[in-house]
Amino acid sequence: MLGLLFGKALARWLDPRAGEPAPQPPPVRPMPPARTEVTSRRPVDFRDLGTSPSTSGSLVCPRIGRAAMGCLFEAYLAGYDRTALEGAAEQALDEVERLDRQLSHYREDSDIARLNQHASAQWVRLEPSLYALLVRCRDLHRTSRGAFDIAVQPLLEAWGFHSGAHRVPPDEEIAELLRHCSTDLIAWDDDDHLVHFTAPGMAISLGAIGKGYAVDSAVEFLRFYSVESGVVHAGTSTIFALGKPPDADAWEFAVRDPRDGATPIATLRLQDQAVSTSSAREQHFEADGRLWGHILDPRTGRPATGVLSTTVVSASAELSDALATALYVAGPAGLDWLVEAAPEVRVIMVTDTQDGAVLLDAEGGREAVMTALPAPGKS
Repeated sequence: MLGLLFGKALARWLDPRAGEPAPQPPPVRPMPPARTEVTSRRPVDFRDLGTSPSTSGSLVCPRIGRAAMGCLFEAYLAGYDRTALEGAAEQALDEVERLDRQLSHYREDSDIARLNQHASAQWVRLEPSLYALLVRCRDLHRTSRGAFDIAVQPLLEAWGFHSGAHRVPPDEEIAELLRHCSTDLIAWDDDDHLVHFTAPGMAISLGAIGKGYAVDSAVEFLRFYSVESGVVHAGTSTIFALGKPPDADAWEFAVRDPRDGATPIATLRLQDQAVSTSSAREQHFEADGRLWGHILDPRTGRPATGVLSTTVVSASAELSDALATALYVAGPAGLDWLVEAAPEVRVIMVTDTQDGAVLLDAEGGREAVMTALPAPGKS
């Protein structure tokens, strides 16, 4: 799978330890759709990593990986105490595994599975941090005017994006599902951290935010253990650039054209920032003479159209993860409400128009610069 972003600063110095193979992702269940439970989003292509600089004799750059949330989480760290760095990475990835056990709708014993099973019949008490996460999802749903919605699990199942048994549901089935697929139908009790679904058949999925939330949590662990330089990624769909690399003042990433996954269209320089990308380029199915992407528009119950990719840079991986999907769904119109939601973020959006692809580059939704993109590989 070609990546939509490539880390050039990483390529200068990160490398698997000599004689040790790079960790490979194990076979996984069918992936939830973006938002990034998104196999199609690959912000960094780590297959092309270079070698560590010879001028830093005592510099070590361990690479630790762990399977979680249907993908491979990895931490690439830089410092001078390998044992301390590897220990910090293991602790951070232990937390990712804990969150996987809590957030996964595939696990029958997870908090989310328990919520989906019982919340239509009764109030369900949640751990405070999970309740707070769901409240933030509710707030983004309202701010994004419905473009971001965690209560779409029945729709995802109807389209077969979770099971892999893809199909195009008939219009009447979609209309019926939309009656109970909205975060607006969730009731909240802030005092006791209780949640109740007010319509039958409701279910939520955190595929659009869970990986970013886990990446942020992993970074918090690394900072607790005084790690100052590295990169954490979740299946390369959401990444966090911690501090700066040993030989540069920022981590540098090239944004790739989603039409070929190779042609550079923008450059990002990140320090203590996250980046996430949403694209249906590599995860879709063909039916009725057209391609159906895996990112659903919660307002219509059908795959979102009009945008080829959306890349979001933020101080928070959770926010970049969620906004990448929300803006993929909303399109350029989402830049209007983005001013309220996150005025500090940078958005790079490639739209599909009748005349060809257009690149929009905006800070917090303001003063978007529009550029017509030539065919991939052409200047």
